[in-house]
Amino acid sequence: MAENQTPLPENTWKCSNCGNTVVTVRPPDTCPVCKQKCEFLNVTCYQPGCGFTGMDNRLKPAK
Repeated sequence: MAENQTPLPENTWKCSNCGNTVVTVRPPDTCPVCKQKCEFLNVTCYQPGCGFTGMDNRLKPAK
């Protein structure tokens, strides 16, 4: 039965420390850019205004 399961979709995750984004099913434990163990915010676009794909441009990295 496992072969009939729908794979999880990839999401866009933003590092709470440096603002780096990664596209993957689940966020990493350690940010590949700042090398810190950070919280990742799911910033995947689910709104019609950004076409339901990619990163929601209203959620820009803080710098």
